[in-house]
Amino acid sequence: MSCLDKKTRSKIMKTFGETGSIRATALKVGVSRNAVRRQLRGADKPHTQVRLTSQRPSKLDPYKAKIKYLVEEKNLTGVRVLEEIKALGYEGGYSILKDYIRTIRPKKQRGPTTVIDHAPGHEAQMDWSPHKVTLQGREQIVHTASFVLCFSRWLYIRFFLNETLDKVIRFHEEAFDELGAVPATITYDNMTTVGFHKGLGEVWMNPEFKNFASEFGFEAIVLLPDSKDRHGMVERPFHYIENNFLAGREFSDLEDLNRRGDLWRHKTANVRIHGTLREQPMARLKRERPFLKPLPSIVANTYYREVKRTIHRDFCVGIDTNRYSASPHLVGKGAQVRLYKEHLEIWVDNKMNCRHTYWSGRYHRQVLPEHEAAFRKMTSQSELLEMSFLRLGKSGEAYYQGLKREKGSAAGYHLQRILKLADRYGSDVVAGALSYAQRYGAFSAEAITRIIHGKALKQKGKLLTKTVNVPANIKQWLRSCAVEEQDLEFYDRMIAEENEDEDEDE
Repeated sequence: MSCLDKKTRSKIMKTFGETGSIRATALKVGVSRNAVRRQLRGADKPHTQVRLTSQRPSKLDPYKAKIKYLVEEKNLTGVRVLEEIKALGYEGGYSILKDYIRTIRPKKQRGPTTVIDHAPGHEAQMDWSPHKVTLQGREQIVHTASFVLCFSRWLYIRFFLNETLDKVIRFHEEAFDELGAVPATITYDNMTTVGFHKGLGEVWMNPEFKNFASEFGFEAIVLLPDSKDRHGMVERPFHYIENNFLAGREFSDLEDLNRRGDLWRHKTANVRIHGTLREQPMARLKRERPFLKPLPSIVANTYYREVKRTIHRDFCVGIDTNRYSASPHLVGKGAQVRLYKEHLEIWVDNKMNCRHTYWSGRYHRQVLPEHEAAFRKMTSQSELLEMSFLRLGKSGEAYYQGLKREKGSAAGYHLQRILKLADRYGSDVVAGALSYAQRYGAFSAEAITRIIHGKALKQKGKLLTKTVNVPANIKQWLRSCAVEEQDLEFYDRMIAEENEDEDEDE
């Protein structure tokens, strides 16, 4: 029986303390189970007694099955696992979790890498990577665009459905806009939207992108194929994005994915302690800013990012946490919101409806005076009443003009009363009454009421027609009048006949 060396004995004790299992300890250390038992009994250390005690309960114990699933099946990082189990009630720390994950995750062998020092403000790197995400409950591929400043490791990302040239240019515009500056050079892998190596020492540059780079004042450099170490600043974060942001999350749509991606950058990625630099990227960015090139003034308000929004019932669209008004008449319509550096524009049907300056705070509703005035006009129901009244047909349209002329600002009151009559007696009855009242120039709700009830029309206290009782066939005639455009003198004859019949009965 050979005695184990000190390092192996120490490893056995440590592993057994983590696993609590002789079998698992033997497998991990690479010794026999009897050797583990001898070490635990103290047989391999004749001058030392080992006291076997039961393992102290760990805060991880209730969550080990979940952790094992998240690590082995979902391949989540320790940071993401911590988020998941904290939501389940875990109250322990990250160190004990990290140590446990090391025991259940196999280690990957890494080759040597080249260390490159980057001067502040000199270089940024941009690249694409496909990622599988869950949108609206369905898995699909999105294309992640990543932009990294090499000195500070400041990260900007955006998710698209394709990698077309307009998406590449838009992505750069958005990154420059948030950064408020431009690096001296930006490096790329071979891509037709930017450029590629055609042969030894021969590089083809996309003319449109070349013009774009010239406008913003940076040099676009296309790296040689298989330059992963040279382009590692932007390629390594893709693993970080996938495992610390995308993994285990679902998103309602692409807009939700980008919105939450921005929050993750601001609250996590750019303020974490970077594993290599041991500093926050935002802290290093403060030192790097003086070395970056200012955004050219001639293009500062030329380029914009466009997002789609629906104009909601409060006649506003939401941007970040704030709401900006559009015309109340556009409620329910789709709008294109153009986001410039210092202002935004709301476009509907390829026409600009309004322009707003950005609100510096959060959760604010910004309403332009003209939109407030239009809303007040609509809430007084004048426009709604007008639309309802005009549905009565030609007679309604002509009578409405007379009401506005005769009653002025009080026309709305008469519109409301007449529409109530239409609800009670029917639109066709009221339409006929409107035609008759217009003949005598009687523009009021009272005149329409009197006609429907067969009473004489009055104007300035004088009777315009004879007083009659309510004949049953008057309403029938008013209905037909709206459809057949009968001679209104027929209405007068009907009233006269009804009067004569009444006189004879008496």
